[in-house]
Amino acid sequence: MAILEESAVPGSRVTRLAMSSIGQQRKTKRCPPTPRLDGKRVLVTGGTNGIGIEIARGVLARGADVILPCRNPQKGARVRDELRQNGNGRVDLVAMDLADLRSVREGAPQITAAGGRIDVLIENAGVWERKYSLTPQGHEISFGINVLGHFLLRQLLLDAGLLAGARVVVVTGDIYVLEKECTPDFTWQGSRGGMRAYCRSKLGNLWIAAELQKRHPELTVYVVHPGAIDTDLGGKAGPIAGWVKRNVMIDADLGAQTPLICATQEGLERGAYYHNSFGLMRLPATDAARNSSAAAELWVTCEKLVAGR
Repeated sequence: MAILEESAVPGSRVTRLAMSSIGQQRKTKRCPPTPRLDGKRVLVTGGTNGIGIEIARGVLARGADVILPCRNPQKGARVRDELRQNGNGRVDLVAMDLADLRSVREGAPQITAAGGRIDVLIENAGVWERKYSLTPQGHEISFGINVLGHFLLRQLLLDAGLLAGARVVVVTGDIYVLEKECTPDFTWQGSRGGMRAYCRSKLGNLWIAAELQKRHPELTVYVVHPGAIDTDLGGKAGPIAGWVKRNVMIDADLGAQTPLICATQEGLERGAYYHNSFGLMRLPATDAARNSSAAAELWVTCEKLVAGR
């Protein structure tokens, strides 16, 4: 029996989001401790915060060596020292700010210098900003980090031959269903605007993942909704949001389990979307994530935006 079984997708967007959040503690499967990952190299973006730390901890416990791109060297060093207590694998830090394409280009050679191919790439880093801001290259920040920074990093690793036959786990958020578009120039105001920018970027993750599997069949790509998780994503919570976090959301350890399953387990479907509550999701043709023409267009847009940067 597959650890993440297929389930029907609820009809409406509101019903889907509600049903996916209720009972998460019970529905979310834990990743088995095997197979081991001894001798494997795993790169985890966003590995110094939230579920990223728990994902890194999980692959280390299974014997892998871990690479963590991070923009704050002091914080990275603290996390590295903590993680080294969870396994015998190496933990290498790479100075990199995914918001800045120049930083991504400067950091990528450090990954090459660390030696060896990357067996699993987990694209976990993501932001939900409270105030509108732009990347150094002038793109809306959620798009810049959640979509474009990962796009360039992945492309550089592919060009260097480091991802041959690798698994790529793209972490999204099922809240993407609230939006229909993903563009680099979305302008917004207020907290709802920040939420919309985040949702748009998460839709972009699904589009790019679909195109990645199509254009690079040598890779094994999975897209993951890890759950509605009690982290600092989106900033400090008000009274109502605080109640939701305490009573509905799951903690970072449990939120890391579905990404870990996709990073380690056999028998999963290539190119598929896995959800912590629903398992393998068969999205209807009307779902925005199934818009193949928009996905292809976004891929071309990203190629142009990173060219020469």
